[in-house]
This record gives sequence, structure tokens and C-alpha cells, in this order.
Amino acid sequence: MRCVYYCFMKCNEFSLKYGVVVVQFSRPLMPNTCCVTNCRGNYDAENKVAVFSFPKVEELKLKWIQAIPRRDLVVTKNTKVCEKHFTDDDIERVSTFYKESTGETLIAKLKKPRLKEGATPKIFPHCPSYLSSTKVARDGPEVRKLNLEEQHLHKAIADSLLTKEQYDNKFSFQNFVEMQNCFTINEVPPFWSIIHKDKHIIFLSLVITDCVPCITYAITINDVLQLSISYKGQNLSKHKDTKLPIKVSNFNQVLDILKNYETNVINYDNPLDDNLYFVTSSLKKSMNLVEDKFKFLIEFFIEQLHLLKLNPVRYRYSSNMLIFSSLLFHISPQAYKFMRHSGNLILPDPSTIRKVSSMLRSSPVYEQQDKYFLSYAKQIFSKISDGDHNVFLLLDEIHMKPFMDYKGGNIVGNSYDNANLATSAHVFMLNSISSSFKDVVHIVPVSHIVAEDLFTLLKKIILALEEIGFKVMGIVTDNNSINRKAVSNFNNPPQFQVQYQHPADEKRPLFYLIDSVHLIKCVRNNWINQKNGYFMYYPQFEGEENSVQTASFSVLRKLYDIESSELLKFGIGLTRKALWPTNLERQNVSLALKIFSSNLVKGLLELGEKHSLMHYGDTANFLNIFCTWWDIANVKTVTKGKHKNNPMAEPITDSLNDIKKEFLKKFIAWLDKYEKMDSNNGRFSRETHSALRQTSQAFLSVTEYCCNNLNMSYLLLGKIQTDKLESRFGQYRSMSGDQYHISIRQLYETENKLRISRELKLISHTSGSFDIDLFDNCDQDENSVEIIDDFFQDIEVSNSDIDKVADSLPVITYLAGYCSHSAHKNVKCYKCRKKLLTDKEMDVDNFKLIKSCDRGGLLYPSEFVTNIVLHIYIVTQKLISEKYELQFLKVQNQRNLVMKLVEELLMSKDMWDFSVCSCGYTFEKVIAKIMKSATNTLLNNYCKIKNDKQKGSKTKKKRKLETLSEIKNTSSLLEKKTKTNTK
Repeated sequence: MRCVYYCFMKCNEFSLKYGVVVVQFSRPLMPNTCCVTNCRGNYDAENKVAVFSFPKVEELKLKWIQAIPRRDLVVTKNTKVCEKHFTDDDIERVSTFYKESTGETLIAKLKKPRLKEGATPKIFPHCPSYLSSTKVARDGPEVRKLNLEEQHLHKAIADSLLTKEQYDNKFSFQNFVEMQNCFTINEVPPFWSIIHKDKHIIFLSLVITDCVPCITYAITINDVLQLSISYKGQNLSKHKDTKLPIKVSNFNQVLDILKNYETNVINYDNPLDDNLYFVTSSLKKSMNLVEDKFKFLIEFFIEQLHLLKLNPVRYRYSSNMLIFSSLLFHISPQAYKFMRHSGNLILPDPSTIRKVSSMLRSSPVYEQQDKYFLSYAKQIFSKISDGDHNVFLLLDEIHMKPFMDYKGGNIVGNSYDNANLATSAHVFMLNSISSSFKDVVHIVPVSHIVAEDLFTLLKKIILALEEIGFKVMGIVTDNNSINRKAVSNFNNPPQFQVQYQHPADEKRPLFYLIDSVHLIKCVRNNWINQKNGYFMYYPQFEGEENSVQTASFSVLRKLYDIESSELLKFGIGLTRKALWPTNLERQNVSLALKIFSSNLVKGLLELGEKHSLMHYGDTANFLNIFCTWWDIANVKTVTKGKHKNNPMAEPITDSLNDIKKEFLKKFIAWLDKYEKMDSNNGRFSRETHSALRQTSQAFLSVTEYCCNNLNMSYLLLGKIQTDKLESRFGQYRSMSGDQYHISIRQLYETENKLRISRELKLISHTSGSFDIDLFDNCDQDENSVEIIDDFFQDIEVSNSDIDKVADSLPVITYLAGYCSHSAHKNVKCYKCRKKLLTDKEMDVDNFKLIKSCDRGGLLYPSEFVTNIVLHIYIVTQKLISEKYELQFLKVQNQRNLVMKLVEELLMSKDMWDFSVCSCGYTFEKVIAKIMKSATNTLLNNYCKIKNDKQKGSKTKKKRKLETLSEIKNTSSLLEKKTKTNTK
């Protein structure tokens, strides 16, 4: 009956089938329960107790079974006995250590109670009393002798303290009168001259040089017993590590200070300190004589002079200096290195700056976790003004080097939604329409993304930004089809349009624009890609005539050839690169703008007739249309139009007489006429034409909304571009060693540096202190304990798992030897080291790899260390299996997860060592170092395997492409041969 009840307690569900009770077992959700009859230990929340496994020694195990009043008890690994059945003397809850130097007994509470050697269950409260035993353990003779010695030692210490207290009372004082009496009775060193004046006692150190007396040190005690020290007329702020003034209450305390400064004066033979002191004092007095903007300079000089006196190992830097150095280091590490090595400035070591930067935790890698999603955006929102809240969300894609990287316990490199290596990253930037505020708020690595997933991501980001407080007015992307399809999903059914209903507020519009920078490049590329001799056909821009005009790119190349040898040219700025760009150079907008230039229009009109250039007039008109459109779309400052003396480059307004607004309307009408033209070639692609019309219409709609709803008098259309995002990409590549394809780790680290550079502001005298707590996750460090997700709770290491890796045990043992070496370096105690190693002479099969590689320096790990590394190996293998891999890669710190899982597994098997060595060192720390070394090795190898697979797949594709090319070339040769023979 008890067995049936136990089964029902352990199962979560059962079903009745054909009249038979079918019990379905699942993993217990409660701790191990006590197996003793009638004991409720760990059966419910009110009876939580510590439990102990049965001993592995058969003789002691049999004693336990005989002591427990339960018939036919079957013992398994999950059979436990709770603490209620052992006497207090049998259970160790603390670890003690006797410190011989002080005679103290140090006590440390154990993480998990443990039984003393040979302990057996004795107490059974719900059973007959004769089954329980209450024998009290007695200390042996040696223990009693040690306790007696300890009592005598404590008595001697107490007597010594009493004598000291009597001595202190003799020389102590509580007020000014008692202090005067104390100094009258006791002698003061004759070196000091004592003056009593105005309820002050002054001790002067007089130095006479060439019959001229000079006061070096003056130590003053006032009527409230506060002691202050001055040196050559300047108050000292500290005495050793104590801030002055200090409260004194004992003659000996004052005497020690006097003797200290007497020695300093006698041994004083360094004129540099004297001169630096006077310079520093003069600079401090000048602080109040200069403007606030120059106070930082004076503080800088004072700090440099102070560091000049110190040994480099004792350098301590102010917060201003650390911030300044961090900014300089992140802008240019090489320039910072040069400045340090030049010797002109004393600056912190780069390792110090990295430690400061690591505290800020501003890396985008943390924002991949849902709990830290857009955490940086939350932080910067609190630091911007209200006028910066109206923003556009810019989206662009940067192509990456597929590479998985392991660093600091964290793996990066895979796509956000699968375990494949990321080949690109979608970067999201906010750009204010009314200020200079711009910043990257999120980065998403992807290997392949579909429109539906991108739409979900866009909507999630917009809603989160709105919740923070930003007003997202619209989205700006390039003309990629996936981007267009993703944004079209904001309408139901999906439709490509200028504005959509805002997901956060139905009353507000959400505008969508194609990047104007991207469009001007598309127009140039469409023109170059024409296969009809580089001709573009277009309708007349103004007027109702339907005449078709021809723009020729060949004319531009002829113009360049004509002027190629001239020192002064009409086609100003026209270059060979602009006319014959490579595929990579086609991405450069500056080369496109050399084509769509007003200078080139004038050059064509000037030389076209003279050199009989075909279609030069129509080509100039075509260029002029897009030059004007670009002048309107690329306004980023209010004064650009006045500076350029170009009314089209002034900010656009919603006025009826605004010439920019009128031009855009004509441009849209021109595009409509363009669409109706009957031609198969010499025209824009359907995507480019649609994007030009959509963006031009969006310019008008956004301008109307801003002027009417946001009370803006004008709009700078140049702020609705992704060129700032492209500029950010350039910074990423430049800061990563001028590489075009950077890895996701390099992207995260460079973005982290840029964020730090933005956040690190120098402390001014008006703005107050600096806050380095960038956002909520700053308390998370690489050693923080990872909370295990329920998804990983079913990972276990069984005997069958160990059998599967039996062939790999020599390699695992070799790794365990390396881990022992890593821990061995930091352990000084012989007993602790002994636990890590075993005898080299032992003939064990697992040591054969170590023996074959050993030339005398390799270590042979103990069974305990090998067992830990074996568990780490098996757990890591399971985590990178298909079932767990994706979820494992999403964890913030993969190393901590592995270590936590293994720790819990070892504890459940009673294989964890909580002991404290006689040296006072907790062996838990040694285990942590072993686990860290093993996990680092395995996860690093995992990343290398993933990278090798990626390289292998690329090589196969390359070989396949070469093979297909060879087949194609061979077939074309055969075809030519056949034709020749036929002829």
C-alpha cells in the first residue's frame, strides 16, 4: 500500500485504460524525500529539510539499512534520509579552522550540511522509542587538551588587553583642559617648539638656514581636540591614509604623529618634492582666478605633477583623467600608444582603460537578450531633450564575415533565429528630424531573413521605442525587395504605400521612405546598365508635349576623353572612376554625384555644340532634373541654400509658393508620364521608378505633417537618409583594421567603443558628477551565476553517457591534466595540490596519451579532476546537440551555464567538495578554476569547428562553380568547332 501511495506521489498524471491504472512518471518537481517510515521530510513546503544519500561503503550502508525501521528497504541513488534522524553531533553545518598565529578558531558556514564519518541514523520520532538512540558523542583526550590550551590562550589575551586599556587610560584625555594637563605631565620630543595660544596647542618644527628661521611643519590642536597639519604655510589634506583634520584623544596618538613628521624633516633631502609642492600650491590658489572652462587644465597639470613624484606601480588617476584617456584610446589606440611612449604625458595603461570600459556594459551583445532589449535606447532617452523625441528609424544591412567567436565565456557569430553563422547584420539607427541626435539602438545578426520575420522585428522595435518615449514618425530603408515587403505588412492586406497606420497609435501615420542616397545611385546604375548604347529615354519634364528625349552616358565619356589631357576642364570633377566604376565603387555615392553635377551640365552645354556631341542637350536636361531633385533631398543645414546661393538647397516648407514643393509635384507628374511611355529598353527598372515616385510623394506628405501637426516651420529632408548609417558602417570597418568584411564580434566591440565615447563626458564644474551606470545590466559580469532555464533542466549524465565517450577518455584525461596545471599555478598549499594530481607511476589506460606526450613537465590529474572534466565534456556535447543548440547560443554567458549545470549534477551525486583546507583555502574555488579552463577549451573548439564547416562549404561551392565554368567553356568550344567544320 505504501509503495502505491509513493508512486502516486511521484507521478504528475495518470490515466485509466481498460480498467487498469496506468501510471506515467515524470521528473519530480520537489526535492528528494525522506525514505524513513512516517517521516514527512521534503513531502511539502512546510517540511523542507536537508537530505543525505546512503554511504557507498557497503559495511556502513548495511548499518543504515538495519537502523531504519522499514522492511524490505531497496536503496537506489535517489533514496535519501533527512537530517531529522541524525543527532546534531553527527551533522557538520560549519567548517572550522584553527589559526595558530592568533589562536583563533575560524568558522565558515557550509553551503550544504554533511555527515561526519561513520554517522548512522539514530532518531525515529514517529516510531517506538526503543528504536531511537540518544548517545552523546564525547571529545577524545587530544580534543579536550586542545580546548584547554585555547581557553588558557584566550585568558592570556584578555589579560593583555586589560593591561593595554589601563595604559591607554593613563594617557587619554576627553577635553582641552585634560589635554593640557597630559602634555604638562608627559614629555614631548625636544625637536618641537610648543606654543599655547587662544585655546590652541601648536607644535612647530623650526629650521634655521643662514640665520633665517623657517617653519616647515606646524601641528595644531584646537579646543575641540581636532588636529591639523600644515607644511610651509599650506594645509595638508591627509596624514598617511587619514583625512585631516582628525580627532585626537590620546597622548601617544599625538606623539606618534610628532615623531613621524620629525623623521620626515630630518630625512628630507629631495628638492624636487619641495619645488613640486610649491608649484602645486600655487596652481590650487589659481583655481578661483580662472574661468570654469580653464579649471580642467589646472586640475590636469596638478595631477600630472602629483604623478611625477610617484612610483609607476602607485599611480592612481582621477575620474576626469580616466574619462579623457578612455575617449582618446577609443578614438585611436595607436595615437594613445604613441602619446604614452613619448613621455610627454603620464596616462593610464590600456589594460586599466579596458577594465573601466568593461564596467560600462554598453555592448550590443547584451541586447540580444529579451530582458535587455533596447536597454541602451532607454538610457540615452533620459539624456536627450524633448525636441529630439521625434525620430525616423533607419534600417540598413552590413555584410559580415561568417565567423563564430568565443570570448569571455560568451559565443557570438550565429544568426539571431538559428544556429547558422550570420552573413550580415541589420542595424537600426534613430535619427531626429529636428536636432543632430543620431544613434544605433539595435543590431541583429542574420544568415537569411524573410519579409515576415523582418516585419515582426520592425514592429517589435517601434513599439518598444514608443513605450520608452520616442515618437517614431517613419521608416527609411534601401530599395531591397525584402525591406519593401516587410514594411508593406503594416497594411492589411500588404500593400506598398507612402504611409501606414501607426502600430502604437491609430491616429498617427507611419511614413515609409526609400533612402534618397540609394535612389541617386540606382538612377546612375540603371543608366550604366542599359544595353542599347547607354541611352535613357524620357519624356519632356515641363509642358504637355509627349516628345521623347534621349540621355546618353556615352556623351559623358566622350566629354571626358576630349578634356582628358587638359589642365583646366569644363567638366569639373568628372573622373574616370565616376564614368567606369567597378561593382564595389558603384556603392560610393560621391562617384554618382560627380555625374549628377551642375558643373557637368554646364560643361556639356559649353562643349556639346562645339564638338558635335550627340544628344548633349537632352543629356544635360536629364542630369539637371536629378541635380535639382538631389539638391532638395540632401538639405541637412538651414544655411546650405544661402551658402551655395541655390534656392533649391534651402529647407522645404509647406508654403503654397515653395518652389521645392512645386518641383516635387512636377517630378511626380513626370514619373507618371514616364510610366506611360511605350519602350522596352532605355528606361528605369520598375523598382527604381516605383521607389522614386514613392519617396518624392513621401517628402511632400512628411513636410505637410511636420508643419501642420508638429508646428515646424521647415523640414530638412537630408535628415531622412541612411547616409549616417553608412558612415557608421565606415567607422566599424575603420576601427576593425580597415577590413571590409568584419565579424559580428568586431561589430559589437566597435559599436561598444562608439557608445562609450558618446557616454563618457568630462566632468565639468557646472554639470556635476559622472554616472557610469549606463543601464540595468551593469551588475552582470562574466562570473555572475547563470540562472538555468527550465529548457535545460532535463540534462543529466548517466552511466550510458559515460560509456559512449569511453574511447575519448585519454583525450579527456589530457585536458584534465591541463586544467590541473591551470589551477595548480594559483594553489600554494601542498594538501590542496595533492588533491589535483596523482602518481605518475600508476599504470592507468587513460594516462597513455599524457605519457606519450610527456617530456617531464606534464601533470597527471587525479580521479576527482578527471571526473569533473568528463562531466563538463558530456554536458557541453548535449548543449551543442540539435535539440539544445539554438537555445544554448541565445544564452548571455554560455560558459556560466555549463559550469552551473555541472555543479548541480556533481552535487546531486555527492561528488562536490565543500571542504576547507587547513591553509584556509576553500576547495570550491579550485573546482571553479578547473571547470572554467575545461569549458573555455571546449567552447573555443566548438567555435573553430563551426568556422571550419563554413569555410568547407564555401570551398565546395567554389569548386562546383569552377567545374560548371569549365563545362560551359568546353561546350562553347565544341559548338564553335562544329560550326567551323560545317562551313
